Amino acid sequence: MHDFAYPSYLRTYRKRWALTQRELGALLGISASHISKLEKLAERPSVVTLIGAEFVFGVHSRRLFPALYASVETMIARRAALLAETMRGLGGETLAIKRQLLDEIASRIAGEKPHV
Repeated sequence: MHDFAYPSYLRTYRKRWALTQRELGALLGISASHISKLEKLAERPSVVTLIGAEFVFGVHSRRLFPALYASVETMIARRAALLAETMRGLGGETLAIKRQLLDEIASRIAGEKPHV
């Protein structure tokens, strides 16, 4: 397993609908071996595969690949916190709007609600 491994429920949904890896691959436009790699956590899904799986199963891709979403959200929230910190003390209306967005993104890592 690679350092980017994450839980995937792709196999669970595929099995629920009695699809083979070949059949799901045909629907998504990828090979059965690629489906196998996704299910074994050996590869990350492409954006097209994420959207395709969401469409096929009628389930948000966040439910199919929850840890992938969590890792991306955490990474971006941390970057937002760092970027917001570099803007502290600077003025201007545009900057204030940017800082508000960055602060809200960063707060999501702690499970806080955005101020929208």
